[in-house]
Amino acid sequence: MKILILNWRCIKNPDMGGSEIYFYELAKRWAKLGNKITWFSPMFKNAEKEEEIEGIKFIRSGGKYSIYFKSALNYMKINDFDVIIDVENGIPFFSPLYIRNKKIFLHIHHVHKVIWFKQMPIPIAIIGYILESKIMPLLYKNNRVITLSKSSHDEIIDEKITKCDPKIVNPGIEFYKYKKFKKNRIPAVLFLNRVKKYKGIDTFIDSARKIGDRNIEFWVAGSGDYLETAKKYVNENKLKNVLFFGRIDEEKKKEIMQKAWIFVNPSYKEGWGIVNIESNYFGTPVIGSNVSGIKDSVVDGKTGFLFEYGNSDNLAEKIKTLIKNKKMLDKMSKNAKNWAKKFEWDSKAKEYLNLISN
Repeated sequence: MKILILNWRCIKNPDMGGSEIYFYELAKRWAKLGNKITWFSPMFKNAEKEEEIEGIKFIRSGGKYSIYFKSALNYMKINDFDVIIDVENGIPFFSPLYIRNKKIFLHIHHVHKVIWFKQMPIPIAIIGYILESKIMPLLYKNNRVITLSKSSHDEIIDEKITKCDPKIVNPGIEFYKYKKFKKNRIPAVLFLNRVKKYKGIDTFIDSARKIGDRNIEFWVAGSGDYLETAKKYVNENKLKNVLFFGRIDEEKKKEIMQKAWIFVNPSYKEGWGIVNIESNYFGTPVIGSNVSGIKDSVVDGKTGFLFEYGNSDNLAEKIKTLIKNKKMLDKMSKNAKNWAKKFEWDSKAKEYLNLISN
């Protein structure tokens, strides 16, 4: 098939996240199976307008907001696809307005709703909220929808975004050989994500302050628009045991995920939380906020714990419980590895491809 992916970012974009990883891993496998894959996304600094990576043809045009208009123009120039995957990252590409007689699948990682007001200034937040909650359901009501988790599935139904029953394809992880590292000598608790306010970095750092144990290290890996604010809070509270790694590469990620005793995902909402399963693959239990997506990828009491979103006291309590109980930590580590074995990109790519083929 000739498949077009419309996405707000591409895999090389400095701000790329879970959505881009998800489709990159699927698309490169679809290409290996003989499908022709094209990916429309915006330009970024030093980006090439056209580039092929792992059999995927990337076409970049426009900017953060103009991409929605530019994608329509690019489609009209090429107009040679069997399937269109319209990836909604808060705002869809409104592809039914300019694409006719082709299979269009709306992909929703998660419904944003109030995240607009947590992350964006008021004028943009209001516009985004209206487009997602009012305009999108009108435009896509007859289109098939694919999402990542049962939580997102239920939210899509509740918001009446489509008349069709959404299908679920969980993300996978790469099963590979890797250099082994032992757990850090001092208990280490890891946050690895984009450093944005809605990702819960405040809650993570505040739990370190409330635990107040200098013999526990709190690691922050990643970059984002909230990084300097987070560093300022750490400095003001003299939290010497909170360490910032900045943006890291894949090899460093594998290393610190292994060395960490606990991985924490305190986000307000996720489509799934690929990093949770990646941590589990390395035998690291996850403590995640009890919200959509995360509650699907963390098995509470088995592969880690769920805590009340935004409640740093509750998070601190869960962290202390695991660190103090080595037997429980070891059992969860074993459970986490077994859980991660259920998620592998090859099978997920075939599962998604089957959905869009029919």
